[in-house]
Amino acid sequence: MNWIYSAFAPQLESPIAFWSLLIVRITLFVCVLSAIVYYGIALVGGLAWFADRRRQRALGLHFTPPATIFKPVRGADAEAYENFASFCQQDYPQFQLIFGVREADDPAVPIIQKLIANFPACDIELVISDREWGFNAKVSNLQNCFAQAKQDILLIVDSDIRVQPDYLRRVVAPLQRENVGMVTCLYRGTNARTFASLLENIGISSTFGPEVCSSRLLEGIAFALGSTIVMRREILERIGGFPAIADYLADDFVLGNSTAKLGYEVVLSDCVVDHVSAPDTMATMLKHQLRWGRSTRISRPWGYRGLILTYGTATSLLALLVWNFSGFAWWLLAVTMLVRFLPVFVVGMYGLNDKTLARFFWLVPLRDLITFGVWLASFVGDEIHWRGVNFRVLPDGKLALPP
Repeated sequence: MNWIYSAFAPQLESPIAFWSLLIVRITLFVCVLSAIVYYGIALVGGLAWFADRRRQRALGLHFTPPATIFKPVRGADAEAYENFASFCQQDYPQFQLIFGVREADDPAVPIIQKLIANFPACDIELVISDREWGFNAKVSNLQNCFAQAKQDILLIVDSDIRVQPDYLRRVVAPLQRENVGMVTCLYRGTNARTFASLLENIGISSTFGPEVCSSRLLEGIAFALGSTIVMRREILERIGGFPAIADYLADDFVLGNSTAKLGYEVVLSDCVVDHVSAPDTMATMLKHQLRWGRSTRISRPWGYRGLILTYGTATSLLALLVWNFSGFAWWLLAVTMLVRFLPVFVVGMYGLNDKTLARFFWLVPLRDLITFGVWLASFVGDEIHWRGVNFRVLPDGKLALPP
């Protein structure tokens, strides 16, 4: 017991200073220890996902019902034509591709028209409508496209996603099981052109991917990711259709959560897609992170506060300062970093096959510190700036205009 006392008890004469520093040290130690446990859970969650991927592949790719793919678009993303074209090159017998934009002069319109001309054999439609169904412009876009959907298997895919030719077969395959109501996909960032985009991509595979795997292990998937959402028309209609989620910021989360509440399984697909990075500046990247941080903090306050127990890089470095660079603190930091990189290597590099992360894995601690800084900053203010408009995020996750 002496080593425990000597490690934690500060050498201070003032009782107030002694107990204050002791409490800080114990708190930091609990946070670091919790993060180490969390990293272990993320690692086990990744391994469990690998096992399920093998079971999904055993189902085969012969289940190919006709499908409709919705692509809500606003502006021209980086490499937009190549992203869109990857959906026209699917090894799938029958599918419809619907692009939705709000204005006829949207920069994406000529790109989509070129796509229609270059792939005459594909069933591609362009819907232009600025009708609003709620504060979420993306969901209004989806509802404006919905009337043109011909099929009962529906996919919603973000505009900056690129896929392989077997993508559609792989993400639709789990729906052959009757209890499966939705399929969603993890993604990896690619083609970063700026340092900010590179940091964003590193965060996707090193932090977000393991987070999803740990959540899947602990409580199952009760959400969806905008990279891919696959569902049956009947389930969307039971939820209330797109108008029912038109005021929510996190529309993908609400769709997945509503499907799970109906008693259906939400499956994390074995397929991983590419998110083609925009040439973001550091300011743009931080604003994007802060927007999502504030919205999550407001809609899930206690869960968001609990994230302090997952920020091992930041808390172990703070412990190093609080322990005045003692041998115990260096040992704590070393163990934390060792366990931190296990899910990075297993989930990010191997599971997501992120070659960029394999080259720049040494930037993960920097990315962790930025994430921690954004988490702290998100506790200030309750407004977000999204697509040129200021909104408030209400406690139920809905958007509202500021007073």
